[in-house]
Amino acid sequence: MNFRWPFSMPEYLRRDAFIKIADVDLEFEDEVRFNMIFFYNALDRGEFVGHEDKWVTVNDQKVIEYGEEYSDDQLNSVFEIMPNAIQLPVDQTRLPQSKPTKMVIAQRTNNGDDHKVRVV
Repeated sequence: MNFRWPFSMPEYLRRDAFIKIADVDLEFEDEVRFNMIFFYNALDRGEFVGHEDKWVTVNDQKVIEYGEEYSDDQLNSVFEIMPNAIQLPVDQTRLPQSKPTKMVIAQRTNNGDDHKVRVV
């Protein structure tokens, strides 16, 4: 009733968490989203001070360990034991980022016989 999103949680992760938690058919994914919310609440409370260069592994809404980013093989091993675990960097600038995209705008010219294309 008095739920508030963690301030530091990016909008795209909030949206993903809301959609997955609200979808009754995907209840098995709820714990992953609860772990994400737990992580960002802890980040907002300053619980990771001193671990800024580390990645945090969270499972069952508890910190499991601080360390380096897992390799793909390590992550697969973790998922076998803890399928709902997440690992996120304390330093949020280390989150994977998509490259900026370009947008193409096409418009007809005034007489309608030709097109003008602009890349933004």
